[in-house]
Amino acid sequence: MAKRKTINHAGVTGTRAVFLDAMRWIESRAIAEDPDPNFSRDGIKPGQWPGAPWDNLPPNCPVQVLGHNGDLIYCRSATGQLHEVERWDYPTLVKLFAPYINFLYWAWPGFGSGGKDADGQELPPIVKRVERDKAVTCLIAEGKRRGLFDPKKRVRGRGGWMAANGAFVWHSGERIWTVDSGLKLSCADPGEHDGDFYTKLPSVMEPWQMPVNILDTPASRILEDLKTWNWERPYLDPLLLLGWIGTAFMGGALANRPIVFTTGGAGVGKSTLHQVTEAILDDAVHALVDTTAAGIYQHVKHDSLPVTVDELEAKKGSTKATAVIELARLAFSGGKMARGGASHDGTTFQARSCFMFSAILHPPLAVQDKTRMAILNLRKLNKGHGREPVINDADGRMLLRQVMDGWTGFNTKILPDWRKTLHMAEFDARAISTYGTLLAAAELLVGPLAMEAIGLPVGDQHALAEMIQEATSVERAEQMEKWQECLEHLLAAPIEGYNGGQRMTVGSVLHEFENVGQTIEITRDKLALAGLGIRRAGDPGQGPCLAIPAQHPALGKIFQDTDFYDGGWINALKQGPDQVVLTKAPKNTKVVKISRVAKHCLLVDLGSYDAMMPKEQ
Repeated sequence: MAKRKTINHAGVTGTRAVFLDAMRWIESRAIAEDPDPNFSRDGIKPGQWPGAPWDNLPPNCPVQVLGHNGDLIYCRSATGQLHEVERWDYPTLVKLFAPYINFLYWAWPGFGSGGKDADGQELPPIVKRVERDKAVTCLIAEGKRRGLFDPKKRVRGRGGWMAANGAFVWHSGERIWTVDSGLKLSCADPGEHDGDFYTKLPSVMEPWQMPVNILDTPASRILEDLKTWNWERPYLDPLLLLGWIGTAFMGGALANRPIVFTTGGAGVGKSTLHQVTEAILDDAVHALVDTTAAGIYQHVKHDSLPVTVDELEAKKGSTKATAVIELARLAFSGGKMARGGASHDGTTFQARSCFMFSAILHPPLAVQDKTRMAILNLRKLNKGHGREPVINDADGRMLLRQVMDGWTGFNTKILPDWRKTLHMAEFDARAISTYGTLLAAAELLVGPLAMEAIGLPVGDQHALAEMIQEATSVERAEQMEKWQECLEHLLAAPIEGYNGGQRMTVGSVLHEFENVGQTIEITRDKLALAGLGIRRAGDPGQGPCLAIPAQHPALGKIFQDTDFYDGGWINALKQGPDQVVLTKAPKNTKVVKISRVAKHCLLVDLGSYDAMMPKEQ
């Protein structure tokens, strides 16, 4: 269990940061004046501003109209929140303009008698009500003038984002934060910035007020704490998790958002790791347990804040965990999820959060899931091993400030260098995006010397590439492509028949043909039971060719409970390399007799397939 500790930050820098926090808090509580609606504002009498009552919005209007979409008008209320308005009435106007109600009355005044003075003389009329129809007409007309507004594309919630100029933006709910090239922190009110609308929301973590360098960072202490767990790869896994904490702040600013999944038996510290991570991220995380995909996107909405899900266990017959994994997969590249609604109106959700999961056994993962995540395996802790981590109250804010200060260097130097290293390690493009982003974020937080100290030879790119290649070889080997997965399923498939009392498989029949001297006639008869054919070596492949038709009842039975059902095996196999799957073989070689019936087949060169597979040591 992680302890959360409040500390006083000593020194001039720490004192300055605390002082700036206090000043910003005072400023945030200041509310602009809202004078009596009968008084003139900047010399303009009630209801007499240029363009009144509906040719344009009144000057300094606290409500911003963003645009329209069908019957909906989208507005930023006086408190900074997004409203989509279809029904217009007085309560709606009050919700939009509060707490500046007097402005509403001043802009569209309904006058009434001012009464009489002590001498019985008529006094000037005074504002007594709102001319609701005029106000509504003005707001709707402005929405139409502004044009179409799509909240699914333009609205940004809390978390990290990238501005149009490439700068990093942190939306804390009540403020938008940026750091300039001189490392000066500035903030602005939520609203429309560079074509995107940042809606005002309940406040979460704000960045540390002063720059944070490698010497002052809490990341070094956090890394030391992470090293006390019993990792399968102690020189790599703590850095990957630390890197994920860095990417958790980046969120929507990243092109790809890596997933981490911690696994291990009871008592290895998975839940404690979640508690440590959540203590660092504080209120800037959606921390959930045993949830559903629908529950996640109802919590996240437009945020790019990270999501942690503890105890995402594999449960037979349940698709709940699979749907959550699918959502994280979409979030990796910012893909959209569309769902139908009860009123036949479709809803679209775009996740741009980094996900962290844990389980004793992770749910079944497809190749497309594995390539987007780093699986971090934990082992039993030895008695007396480790210590209780202590998270200081400012740790997360300081890490966030590091991310903001180092964003340009991360994109222009650190991440490209890691991409080059992992390319040398023969990672594919998606694995480079996953591991490269995590390791680059770790380097941003602790620097290369700390990575050297944990055991990664960061200063020697070739040695580093070899080490990471070896460290991830097992999990990358599990990330086989679909064509290979399909072929391996077929080779392991049982055949309806026995040979010497042993149940035959497609692979065992081929082994007897290639290594035991079984004749091609016997081999052809056995394979025909599985709906397959065979061609000799050299006709046309380097080795014997397995002939696979697009349709056959026996093949349909073999693939019925897989992703390759109903002839899908052909489409999968066609994705294989040309030297293995002979799609360009002569037409006459593709026609093979199976149980006396001539079938047009896809040919798989078993000799070339064996040559590209890892050799047994």
